[in-house]
Amino acid sequence: MDAPLADVCRATSAAPYYFPPYNFETSKPFNLVDGGVAANNPTFLAVCEAMKEQKTDFHKFVILSLGTGATNESGKLEVGDGEWGIADWLWQDDNSTPLLDILMTASDEMTEMYMSKVFQYSGLEQNYTRIQVELKHSEAKMDNSSKENLEILEKIGQNLAKNNDTKLEDLARRLVKIRKARLAHMVA
Repeated sequence: MDAPLADVCRATSAAPYYFPPYNFETSKPFNLVDGGVAANNPTFLAVCEAMKEQKTDFHKFVILSLGTGATNESGKLEVGDGEWGIADWLWQDDNSTPLLDILMTASDEMTEMYMSKVFQYSGLEQNYTRIQVELKHSEAKMDNSSKENLEILEKIGQNLAKNNDTKLEDLARRLVKIRKARLAHMVA
């Protein structure tokens, strides 16, 4: 495709409902929306692409998968009398979107479970690190760019990094070791 990175980033952040599709042209026209619509957690797709393009052995992958936050809304879908119509699935009075939330969470969690199990069953669990944070619904709202919410999210991010220090340091050491081994192999 050979598109400018700015166009790719803008297109992949065009979340339906919040932003219009983003269009640009390279050798052909593109009208794109947020990649999360198809793959909220693109780890599996990235691994498949790398294996296809680079003919890389799966055992050589070391993956850090960073989530953008997930809501834990247990009990949120209490249906009461059970007479929900399509509008109830699409939009609630608290501005939540139950169907969209379910689809995005399911996609993300299935990818996480699959990747985790593939690495575990291959004896490579140390090569896959997933970091995700639980957010309150109010914190996760994509249209909440208030100064207060941005400060809350910044603090959540700082705590997330601090709480995962050991995982990240282990990953960094592993990557340095791999890099040194590759450089030594190139010199030899």
